[in-house]
Amino acid sequence: MAQAQDLRQAIISVAGRQGPLLSAFLSVNADIPENQRRAYLVRLRDAMNDEGVPDDLQQRVREYTEDETHPGARTLAIFADEDDLFEIYRLQVDVPESFRWGDPYVAPLALVLDEYEPYGAAVLDAERLRYFVVSPLGGGEQEIKGNGFREIDVHPSESPPRGGTDHDAASRRTEAHIHRFYKELGELIRDVTFQEGVQRLILAGPSERTAEFRRSLPNELQERVVAEEHVDLGSPEGELLDRLEAVRERAEHEREKELLGEIRESGVRGLDVTVAALQEENRVYHLAALWELEAETRWCDNDQLAIRDVTREECPFCGQKTRMRPLTDVLVDLAAARGARLDFMRGENENTDILRDEFGGIAGLTRF
Repeated sequence: MAQAQDLRQAIISVAGRQGPLLSAFLSVNADIPENQRRAYLVRLRDAMNDEGVPDDLQQRVREYTEDETHPGARTLAIFADEDDLFEIYRLQVDVPESFRWGDPYVAPLALVLDEYEPYGAAVLDAERLRYFVVSPLGGGEQEIKGNGFREIDVHPSESPPRGGTDHDAASRRTEAHIHRFYKELGELIRDVTFQEGVQRLILAGPSERTAEFRRSLPNELQERVVAEEHVDLGSPEGELLDRLEAVRERAEHEREKELLGEIRESGVRGLDVTVAALQEENRVYHLAALWELEAETRWCDNDQLAIRDVTREECPFCGQKTRMRPLTDVLVDLAAARGARLDFMRGENENTDILRDEFGGIAGLTRF
């Protein structure tokens, strides 16, 4: 989808910039008490002062954010330097707040892409269908609703099925009507799903309806269904979206659990082994790492390589000076360069416990 592509392009273009530049992830979510009366403007000002951001650049950033009386986002991702860089991304997710002046800091964007890949939710009953999408940047002109969901208009040409019993001719006609209705809905949902870049689909509604609708979906869409949930479409919208977000979070937890299980069976684990398999052997295609990794590693700007011996001030390959970088930043760069997907896992749960205690905080699936 265009929004995810925007973030991927930002990761590549900003990470390739020469510092110093400002990388700021500013929480502007109005539902958070600490952001009442736009208190985030004070945090931004103080953070830029603490980081030593030049006064002229501070002024540009403050003028922009002060004019944003309704940011329309939960987090603003700000990248700016003293030359021509000034990019703002409106994220519909809560990202850990951080501010840096110096090297580009794009790891939180990788976290967003991982945790909030586009999900679709088809909510239906006997007479209605509503289709929601949740994605990092929102999209288009649709209103952003609770939990970052936005509703996509879907208008089938068939009228919804009504009436009939299990024992008369009218029932048979109704069943045929239901089949045609769900078949058209499935094709409409397929088109919107592909257009929005949705990879994982939730079906919600009365159980008998979701089961029948799933059978009517095109094969390529059935493969994307990750959950079915019994809900009442007549519930208040806020309650409905809360239920959908809870289902999405459960599905993400299961996806991470399955990833760790695959790594246990046929992957690599631990910092040195995993970085070597990713960087030097180029055989890691899916990387999992704790977001809260505090480690640093040496980095060669000339060769774009991690130097695992932190005492090596000179690169063993080219002889140029190395520098220390946060490990999360290095993993973002290496994953992008090697074409590997990067999953950051955060919080305290079963999956992060396994990744920390069993895998040493970092692991990966390998091609061979």
